[in-house]
Amino acid sequence: MLQLLQHLGDGRTLLVDAPAPNPRAGTLVIQTSRTLVSAGTERMLVDFGKAGWIGKVRQQPEKIRAVLNKVRAEGLIATVQAVRAKLDQPIPLGYCSVGTVVDCPNAVKGESEIVNYGEAGDPHFPIANLPSPAGAAIRAGDRVVSNGPHAQVVAVSSRLCAKIPDTVSDDAATFTPLAAIALEGIDLLGVGPGEKVVVTGLGLIGQLAVRLLRARGCEVLGFDPAADRRALAERFGAMTAAPEADPVSAALAWTKGEGVAGVLITASTSSNQVVSQAARSCRYRGKVVLVGVVGLQLNRADFYRNEVSFQVSCSYGRRDHTGPGSVRANFDRVLGWMAEGKLAVEDLITHRFAFEKAPAAYEKLADRNAIGILLEYQSSEVGAQRSETRGQELTASSLFARTIALKESTEAKTGLKVALIGAGNFAGRTLLPTLEKLERAPALATVVSNQGASAYILAEKFGARRASTDEGVVYSDPEIDAVFITTRHDNHAEQTLTTFQAGKHVWVEKPLCLTLEELRALERAVSGAGNRSLETNRATSPTLMVGFNRRFAPMAVKLREASRNRGGVLELRMTINAGRIDPDHWTLNPKSGGGRIVGEACHFIDLSRYLIGQPISEVRCTRRDEDGQDGGCFELGFASGARATIDYRTDLPPHVPKELIQASGQGWTATIHNWATLTSSGLNGLKIGSRWSRSPKKGHPEALKAFLGAVGGGATPVPADEIFEVSRWAIVMQGMRVGDVVNRDW
Repeated sequence: MLQLLQHLGDGRTLLVDAPAPNPRAGTLVIQTSRTLVSAGTERMLVDFGKAGWIGKVRQQPEKIRAVLNKVRAEGLIATVQAVRAKLDQPIPLGYCSVGTVVDCPNAVKGESEIVNYGEAGDPHFPIANLPSPAGAAIRAGDRVVSNGPHAQVVAVSSRLCAKIPDTVSDDAATFTPLAAIALEGIDLLGVGPGEKVVVTGLGLIGQLAVRLLRARGCEVLGFDPAADRRALAERFGAMTAAPEADPVSAALAWTKGEGVAGVLITASTSSNQVVSQAARSCRYRGKVVLVGVVGLQLNRADFYRNEVSFQVSCSYGRRDHTGPGSVRANFDRVLGWMAEGKLAVEDLITHRFAFEKAPAAYEKLADRNAIGILLEYQSSEVGAQRSETRGQELTASSLFARTIALKESTEAKTGLKVALIGAGNFAGRTLLPTLEKLERAPALATVVSNQGASAYILAEKFGARRASTDEGVVYSDPEIDAVFITTRHDNHAEQTLTTFQAGKHVWVEKPLCLTLEELRALERAVSGAGNRSLETNRATSPTLMVGFNRRFAPMAVKLREASRNRGGVLELRMTINAGRIDPDHWTLNPKSGGGRIVGEACHFIDLSRYLIGQPISEVRCTRRDEDGQDGGCFELGFASGARATIDYRTDLPPHVPKELIQASGQGWTATIHNWATLTSSGLNGLKIGSRWSRSPKKGHPEALKAFLGAVGGGATPVPADEIFEVSRWAIVMQGMRVGDVVNRDW
C-alpha cells in the first residue's frame, strides 16, 4: 500500500510502499477513499522540516530548555546524537481519513463495537444529533471517519472512528476530525444562543468553529489578517474586523463595553499578545480557550480584573473513554449536524489531488489560500496503481499485503541473519544503530511492527530485506538465526516463548515478562529446550538474553573487577532520576506496561546482582510514591551481608544526572556519574571517562557483541537462572508497598 511520510530533518514529503497494518483486537482495518490535509498542522510540520537549525529553534523555543537540561545531565555529544536521531525519523502525516471497514478483529469473537453515548437529555451530547441510534455497532462494509493517516489502508482504534450517515458524502466526512477539534473548544467555552464569541484565526479550524457557533445561535466576531478568510467567515454570518484594528477595542465596541462571553483561539503564532488580547476582551468570568499554538507567557493582570479563565483544549476529545466528550462522541455529533444540514463544509474544499500525486499537494501548502486540500484514493477495483518513489505496481491483492520486499540485505559480516519485532524509538535510535556499527554485525533480514510505516522506516534506513506487520514471517523463516524483541511489555513473554520454541535465539528488551505465571512458562521452555528436538540444525539450544545492558558497561565491568575480593561489606546506592511521564503513558498501565519498577528499575536490580555477584536474599520497600508516577525506594540484601539501595525517583530536576551509582567497601569508594565518568578512592587510582567529552556508555555495544557471540556458538552471556532471578524480583518489587519485606524463600 502507499503511505505519506514527512521527513522532519529536511522537509521532504515521501510517498512510500509500506506493509498494510496488522489487524488487532480493538481496531478497525479501513480501506481509504478520501483524506483531508490539515492545512494548519501539516503546513507547520512541513515548514519546520524545511527550516534550518536556527529556524527549527525559533519555531520551537520551548524545546531549548529540555535540550540544555539534557546537555547538563548526559553531555553534549549524547544530546546532539539524540536530536539528530529524532529529526532523522520520518513521521506519518494526516489525521482526517474516510474509508470502508474491511476487517473488524473483534467480530471474530462475536463482539460488537458498541459505544455508550450517555443518557438522553445530556446537554453536552444531544442524542437527537446522532447519525445512528446510540450504541450502533460498526461492522465490515460500513463507511467510517477516523483519525487515520494518509494511507491506502489504516488500522485505527474503534474509539477513534465513527460511522458515517448515508446522507453525508465522503468529501464532507473528511472534515469531521477538524470540526471535532473546533467543537471540543466550543464545549469548553460553554456558550449558548445569543452569546457573543470571538474566534481568533480563520484558517480551516477557525472557519469550522464559526459555522458551529452560528449553528448554536451565537454571534461571532472573527480576526484574521487574510481578507479572503474574513470574507468566507462573513458568508456564514460572522462579523470580522480589519487587520489593523485593535482586537480588544473591536471586541469591546462590538459588545458596547461589556466584553465577550469567550474567545476561541485557533491561530498559530509565537506571539504572547494573542492570549493577552483575548483575556482583555472578555466580560466578567469570561473564558479563553486555546485550540491553536501561540505564545503562552501569561500576564496575571489580564485575567485578574474580570476573573477570566484560560483553558487549553484537548484536540478532538478524550481518547480513553467512549462517553460524552470522547473522540467518537464528538465525531458523531459533527456527523449528525452534517446529516441534518446544519453544518456545510464542502465549499471549504479548494484543491483536489489523486493520492499518487500527494507530494504535489503539499507544495500547495505554501499558498495561504489553500484551505481544504482533499486527497482522493482509487478503489482497488479500478486497477493497478503505481508508486512514483519505487516504481512498483500495486494491485488489488498487494494493497493489503502485510509483508513487502525492499531489497537484498547486505551480507552479514558474521554470516548471521537477525530480525526485529517492534519498531519503536529504542529500536530505531539505540538498538539498530548500535548493532549496525559492530565490527562483526549481522544482516538485518526483517523488521516487523504493527504499523506498516514504522516497519518500513526502519527497514529502509537499516537495509533490511523485508518490512512486515506479520511477526509469523519471522518465526517461520529458517534463515533467521536470532530475533530482537522491542515491543510493548505485555507482548514480551508470548513473543519470547514463540521465538524460543521456533528454535531461534532471542534478545528481548526488559522486562522479560510481567507476571509470575509468564515467568514460570518461560522457565519451563528454557529448561526443556535441551531435551526436545528443535526445528533447527543447531547443535545447542537457543540463547535467551534480556537487554540488561548496564552489567556490560565498561565502567561496571571495571568496578566489579577492581572491587572483587577486597573484603568487608559491599554497599551500593543507585539514584535513578527517571523523571515524570504522562499519567496516561502505557508503561504505567498494569496490563500493557506493568509499571515502572518491573519495566525500568529492573535494570538496576540486575546491575546490583552483577556487581555484588551473589543471589538476592531479601528486599525491603522503604518508599513508594503516591503521585501516580510509580517511584519508590528498595533495599536489597545479599547472603554475604552486602546491601544495595535502589532509589527510583520521579521528582528530581531534569538537569540532575539520570543515573548515579555509588559503591563502597572496606577502605574504598567509587562513583559512576551517569555512565560518563567513574571516579574512585582506594581502588588503585581507578578512573574512567570525562563527563563533557564523551557520551554515556551504558553497555549497549558490549551486550550486543556478547549476545551475537553466543548466537555464533559461544558462551551464554548471562546464565538463564540469573535472568529468571532478576525478573522474579522485579515482578515482586512492583507489587510491594512501604514496610513490605520479602525473603528469597517466599
